Amino acid sequence: MAGAAEPAPRSRPRVGRYVVTGRLGKGGMGMVYRGLDEALEREVAVKTLTVEGTLDEESRRRFEIEAKAAARLQHPNIVTVYELGESRGTPFIAMELLPGMDLEALLRSGEALLLQEKLEVVIQVLRGLAFAHEHGIVHRDMKPSNIRLLEDGTAKIMDFGIAKLGATGVTRTGMMVGTVYYMSPEQIRGHNLDGRSDVFSMGVILHEMLEGRRPFTGKDTPEILYKIVNEPHPRLGSDLGDFKDPLQAIVDRALAKNPDDRWPGAARLADELQAVLTEFALQTPAPVQDAIHAARRLARDGQFEESARALREIAQQNPSSVEARRALRAALRDLQRHKQPPAPAPDAYPELEATFEQVGAATARHAEATATALATAAPPAAPGRGLVVAGALGLAVAVIAGGWLMFGGRREPATPGTLQGAPTVTPPPAAPSAEAPSPAPPTVAKLPVQSEPGGASVALDGRKLGTTPLTIEVPVAGDHRLVLSLAGHESHETRLVAGKLPAEVKVALEPSGPPGTLRVSSSYPVDVVFRGRALARGETSAAVKLPQGQHSVTLVSESLFLRHTVQVQITAGGEASLRAPEAGKLSVNANPDNCEVFVDGTFVDYPPILNRAMAAGRHTVAFKWPDGTRREQTVEVPAGATAYVTGRKD
Repeated sequence: MAGAAEPAPRSRPRVGRYVVTGRLGKGGMGMVYRGLDEALEREVAVKTLTVEGTLDEESRRRFEIEAKAAARLQHPNIVTVYELGESRGTPFIAMELLPGMDLEALLRSGEALLLQEKLEVVIQVLRGLAFAHEHGIVHRDMKPSNIRLLEDGTAKIMDFGIAKLGATGVTRTGMMVGTVYYMSPEQIRGHNLDGRSDVFSMGVILHEMLEGRRPFTGKDTPEILYKIVNEPHPRLGSDLGDFKDPLQAIVDRALAKNPDDRWPGAARLADELQAVLTEFALQTPAPVQDAIHAARRLARDGQFEESARALREIAQQNPSSVEARRALRAALRDLQRHKQPPAPAPDAYPELEATFEQVGAATARHAEATATALATAAPPAAPGRGLVVAGALGLAVAVIAGGWLMFGGRREPATPGTLQGAPTVTPPPAAPSAEAPSPAPPTVAKLPVQSEPGGASVALDGRKLGTTPLTIEVPVAGDHRLVLSLAGHESHETRLVAGKLPAEVKVALEPSGPPGTLRVSSSYPVDVVFRGRALARGETSAAVKLPQGQHSVTLVSESLFLRHTVQVQITAGGEASLRAPEAGKLSVNANPDNCEVFVDGTFVDYPPILNRAMAAGRHTVAFKWPDGTRREQTVEVPAGATAYVTGRKD
């Protein structure tokens, strides 16, 4: 007698084109999942919206505006958005999956941070906010949990969920958005907000980082809000030495009740903190940096305890080294993950399916109601309730206590037989037939491994298998650690996660040895950016450490519209030099002159613009008149001289 047919394997859940591989967290308005983009073999964070009002046109419009705002903010200190879309009626957003930890978690951990690191974090966040403000976007919910700290010290702003695009005017009446401890006075009063509101929130964060506690607290929400609006903030009491007075002055101005009394923008506040940091910051000596790199290599080779032990000794011997502190923090997290491997991801996500079903049912009801209304010529149905707000003030407003990242909804085009503009329902895939059971899944997968240069030793879970190029067999079940090592080069580790093995592994091994030095000079302050991390900020003369080899380095000055990327060759222990383009000037007129002027996509001012400082080189100048007419020109700004541009509407 033939045995019973094996049940068909459960298909993995998806949100859009992303395979859901785990849960990352839960917020008041939805879930965030770990996802896999199979086409690009890239892990992402996928946030879904699970809230009433997804059919509300106002909510959809807000999602669309906020989605466009986030997608166009490409900056090293802002999380990158890959896609905003809709899956079975549920809006979602896919973004880069960031390692590291939130600033909130770091502050609550009790770990003592060096003043230098505190200022570096705040300055980076302010640079990202300045970029957003230049694009007309106000975050409106800056708080430590919306700041992600990567292991290399890079800070990234997350969750532009209640951000507002300055020109849209789309808001929900009677609704106060933000997190109470970090709200600005004008935000509490319900006034129109600009970038100075974010400056106030960053002043609260700076005060909290310096003091270890929030400046405005109370027994309930109304008391906190009253203090923010009416009472002065406490003065700094920490022992900050010679830097207490300048930092107190900076905090005082950032937390001014009247926006006109604050720093005019995030960039200006960042510049003031940079001046303090430049005077205070200490450079980690090159031998100590070499020791840190060597200790981190131990972790990459799987020697987690040895790495943590070595870095703890380095940090104790060099208590003023921010790099040693950061490396030790990362090593301790590596060790903890190694001792407590993550639980295998579930193959079912009932809350996700429930969301799809709920939204699908609501969509169907909405479509049916719309069809009935059209057929009977009755007035259209009332819109949905919209976003559910959490926390009441006892007043006529509500406070969203935890901002969630925006989601962009996309409507599918209408198909024959459906009402134009009515949402569509995507049916679930048909279940596999029990009469044709799927074959048993394989227990191992073949994985080609290559390296540049070749001849690298290949080890899987500590077991050496041969040298590259090589095709290895990887057990499908469980996670695995693939390490490639070659004499004279840095070892490279690849994490192989169960259920999402790549088609192949290709690794470019970097030469080992002491790093080289790149000396950067400029006639104006610039940032030196390498692999998305700013190695120096606002300096006219900088010396940064880079690994051996040929690399792309970008010099950035937002105020002078500079983003200059060059290739540099670094030798072990050697030096290379790089100079930023000289500065020139730009004068702009227009006929008629009632237009906005943009340089390289960033709004500058209304004409006439006289002798605006700018990095020498090619720039794009665009003009936009109130009726929507646009004109664009390319101009070459000479070093030490002025370029002239006139925009003409006709």
